[in-house]
Amino acid sequence: MKPELTLTARSTWRDPVPEKPVGPGRAFWAAIIAVVAVACLAFLLSSGQLRAPAVFGPYSVSVPLDFKAYDPERWAIMNAEDYEAALKIDPTLPDPASVDYGDATAMPPDDPALLREEAFVGPPAKPYIFRGLTALDRERAHYCLTAAIYYEAASETDDGMRGVAQTVINRVRHPSFPNTVCGVVFQGSQRAGVCQFTFSCDGAMARAPERRNWLRASRVASAALGGFVFPKVGLATHYHTQAIWPRWGKSLVMTNIVGAHIFHRWRGRWGMPDAFRAPYPGREPVPGPYLPIAQQLAILKGQGLTPGAGPAPMLAGPAAPLPDAGPAPLPGAMTPAVTPTPAPPPVAAPTYTDPRLNQSGRIREEFSKSGEWKG
Repeated sequence: MKPELTLTARSTWRDPVPEKPVGPGRAFWAAIIAVVAVACLAFLLSSGQLRAPAVFGPYSVSVPLDFKAYDPERWAIMNAEDYEAALKIDPTLPDPASVDYGDATAMPPDDPALLREEAFVGPPAKPYIFRGLTALDRERAHYCLTAAIYYEAASETDDGMRGVAQTVINRVRHPSFPNTVCGVVFQGSQRAGVCQFTFSCDGAMARAPERRNWLRASRVASAALGGFVFPKVGLATHYHTQAIWPRWGKSLVMTNIVGAHIFHRWRGRWGMPDAFRAPYPGREPVPGPYLPIAQQLAILKGQGLTPGAGPAPMLAGPAAPLPDAGPAPLPGAMTPAVTPTPAPPPVAAPTYTDPRLNQSGRIREEFSKSGEWKG
């Protein structure tokens, strides 16, 4: 009988024994978490944010207090009706007149309407006097500002004219515009349709100004150039009539509505008083329009112009008096200054002599008739 042979084969489906990972195990990280939790709990208990259980003892907090004793004399002085009554309690009290409070009087209450208007309009412009370097510069500035006021607000009241004048002055003081009055008023007038003020490139200046309103605009311009500030428009640098609403109106801040115009200022720091600091050089360019009026009319012929808003309603209340100043010259009187061009100096005929050479400039006999035509 043959002996039986028993063999045990290892299963091929059993996974190999996994290797131990290198580094700290679960026990290490559990210990770290436990230490952090205990530290946070101790911090909360020490800071008073969390009350400890009763097993740790009663909760107590120590706060240093410094109370002064009640002084009935000082209390009586503070509640005295006037200085004489307080002086009877304490003769050592100082005299209020010694600190310049004896003649102090209560300020009158501010007008709520003015406070609301100032909050709506914003800060006013700072006074600035425009002094031209020469009489011609002053005359040009006066004329350009008068023309802007007249052709933009001739049918309005004095406040309507002052709003236009203040807007021009604000632009002169702002670094984003020309720093001269004529430069601001006639900016872009060399091409039709791109001017900043419509009257300077739409042929409106072909109409002769009416004398009464021209003199009124001249006096408003004189006051604005002399430092008068019109606070009702604030730091406005743009305006338009109530009949339209341009696309750029949404990007600006509206300050006020005066007469027929709505005034706007820049947003952010560009519209704050510190931004209006551009110096005035005192040199005014030649007044425009830089595109001739005849050419403006030829360009706009047959196209038609958008009708204006019409006369503005009269504002209530008395108008402030205008200064008594000389009128600005009429448009026909402002001719560009023509500077005579000096004649060029006579050019001497070129010579071919050189004093450093002996007999320089003389032609030898055999070459005297060189270049002549022989018949």
